[in-house]
Amino acid sequence: MLAWIGHLTGRRSAGKDHALRGDGNHGANPSEHKFDVWLKLDPILARRVIPGLVLLFLVALGVTRLSMSFGDRVTMLKEARRDTAAIAMLLNTNLSLDEAKGVKFDAETFLATLVTANVLPAEAVVLVTNRDGTILASLPAKDSRVGSSIFDHVSDPRELMASDAGGHVLQIGLDGDEAIATAAKLPGDGGQINFFWPHSTLLAAWRQDCAMKVSLFALTAAILLLVLIAYFRQSRRAEGFSGLCAETQHRIDIALSRGKCGLWDWDVARGQMYWSRSMYEILGMEPRDGVMPFSEVAPLMHREDGGLFTIARNVAEGKADHLDQVFRMRRADGSYVWIRGCAKVVPSAEGELHLIGIAVDVSEQLELARQTNEANHRLKNTIEQISETFLLCDSEDRVVISNSIYRKTFGLSEDDIAPGTPLDKVMRKARRPIRSITLDGEDLAPGESAVEAQMPDGRWLLISSRRAADGGTVWVGTDITQIKHHKTLTQDSRQKLLATIAKLEVATADAERKADQLSELNLRYVAEKDRAERASRAKTAFLANMSHELRTPLNAILGFSDIIRQRTFGSISDKYGEYVDDIFMSGNHLLRMIDDILQMATIESGRLELCCEAIDFGDIVRRSEALIEPLARKKNVDLFIEAPKQLSLLSDRRASSQVVLNLLSNAVKFTPEGGEVRLRLRQIGDTACLTIADNGPGIPREALASLGLPFVEVESELLRSKSRGTGLGIAIARALVRLHGGQMRITSRVGHGTVVSLRLPLNQTRRDRRAHRESHDRERAPALREMPNKLDRAA
Repeated sequence: MLAWIGHLTGRRSAGKDHALRGDGNHGANPSEHKFDVWLKLDPILARRVIPGLVLLFLVALGVTRLSMSFGDRVTMLKEARRDTAAIAMLLNTNLSLDEAKGVKFDAETFLATLVTANVLPAEAVVLVTNRDGTILASLPAKDSRVGSSIFDHVSDPRELMASDAGGHVLQIGLDGDEAIATAAKLPGDGGQINFFWPHSTLLAAWRQDCAMKVSLFALTAAILLLVLIAYFRQSRRAEGFSGLCAETQHRIDIALSRGKCGLWDWDVARGQMYWSRSMYEILGMEPRDGVMPFSEVAPLMHREDGGLFTIARNVAEGKADHLDQVFRMRRADGSYVWIRGCAKVVPSAEGELHLIGIAVDVSEQLELARQTNEANHRLKNTIEQISETFLLCDSEDRVVISNSIYRKTFGLSEDDIAPGTPLDKVMRKARRPIRSITLDGEDLAPGESAVEAQMPDGRWLLISSRRAADGGTVWVGTDITQIKHHKTLTQDSRQKLLATIAKLEVATADAERKADQLSELNLRYVAEKDRAERASRAKTAFLANMSHELRTPLNAILGFSDIIRQRTFGSISDKYGEYVDDIFMSGNHLLRMIDDILQMATIESGRLELCCEAIDFGDIVRRSEALIEPLARKKNVDLFIEAPKQLSLLSDRRASSQVVLNLLSNAVKFTPEGGEVRLRLRQIGDTACLTIADNGPGIPREALASLGLPFVEVESELLRSKSRGTGLGIAIARALVRLHGGQMRITSRVGHGTVVSLRLPLNQTRRDRRAHRESHDRERAPALREMPNKLDRAA
């Protein structure tokens, strides 16, 4: 009701203010418009209805507050009775526990325990009595109660002292005051603990709250009456001035709208702002009545131009007594307009600060100034970027603009040729040419002159001057040093040109002859390349066929030699035994060499297909260790293996096993007796890294470049005397690693051993393997051309 009366009063005063400003009721909703019309048509009826509504509101408010107060009292008593019942249950529970434990009841100790536990209300009274009603102890402790009879303090203790009253909540009198009471029977002698909660302390907060609410109600009624009186007085005064203000405001709005100006009044303290109708028109907004809150105006300001918060803070702190600022404001369509705000801080009659002023739309002026500045900036940049010296003077021979090339050429600083400096002063400070030639010609326009001047640094400038339309003069200097130099060297160049032409004719004939030779060599190269490729394919086919032909007699040689070695059909002499052992070992070596040659030929021909599957690389390493361990134990070589329990990757199981066996067997084979070989497998990123290190004799640096090529072994007498190989183990291992998309690296130092490390991707697609295969094919092209010779040497 109070808010409605304030709204009604505000609308009446706002309506009168709008009438003074000539804004009418534009922007208001239809219901508010009808209500204002009703107030204007029957002000006497409105003044009669409003007091009745105010009185009705006060009566309804009083009845409501009275019923709410009594409801709060009933609620407080119900909560107190519920808390009292809980306390009775707690007392009975504690007494039962003490009786069960056999603890003798002590009134003082029991009351002290209750105080320590903080379970009783602060204003509660506890009396401990015997079966005759004599008070043995009290809480809070009072000497006047202890030793007296409970009948002297309680109005009617019979119901409280009844045998079945334990745990019940009663309404009883205590020392002349109403109280909520309960009791708990003591074990043994029939005494009891009596709990009282007086109404005087229980309802003290309620009484204080009622007194405060009554005071607030009386204050509200007085304020409403004062508001009514002020409303009637204000309405009578406003009616007299509304007509005059409306006409004046209408004239002002017309003038402001024509000049794209707007009036605004900013109440800094309340955060409200009044705009004239023309201000809304500038921003393309629908005019509205009344004032605009600060929260609606602030977002219209562009965030890069400062905000209203800064202006309000400066005004409130007394740092600014006026405002003259250009800023951007957002229109209703989302575009921005430039506004120049001019205002002055004016205190109101109540002492509040108002910022009152005018706002002008200066978008067109700023756009024109921007275009002018942009044109001037482009002109300056153009003059600065040209390669000629440039100087412009006005009609009074004073410097207007020049570029840096002019200052550098004539040895001037920016201060020497600042705008406005007289031309004769500039010429006195400028560097003078050592030679000048005045040009006369028909090509020169009227009022134009040209001079060729040689500067002290040897450059030649063509300085031309021309009068401008406003009477000024433009000097432009072009560097013609190269032109002068070319004129001087024209004759020499002509002779040299003739000699060069003659040489070119000879060179052309020689080039044609060499082109014919190159074409013939190219044809020969193509033929040789085809022949080499055919020979390689033929050699590969030959090896594939010969491997089967060679294995048949080798199998017979190995089978019969093994039968003789085992003395199956009788004994032989020791000498023949040695020969048979040599035959068997040589046959095995030849068989392994044929298998390696066949596999290397298959790899080099590109016909080896990998069958990739998910394998455990750690298991492959451990299986290879089991196969190599007898050889290491025979040579007394310590073998150390470090591998994870499981390392899964996509790979060909047979090829991976062969790589590990070849590398590990090479390390054991070339390690001297008593040495050691270390193998370490770990995962690094998305690759499996295998490292094999030995402390053998090592490999010379110059031999590392060719190590890993087919049929290449390190030429070392120490190694050849103790081990025999085909030179294909490392080559096959490197080729298989590359087919898997991995990399293999060998490092060694003579006398310190060799380290072989390889990396295999854990997950590799078929496309990646194809790319690695194509790269491998490009790398093995030279090896294919050398393959026939190497095979011949191996045979």
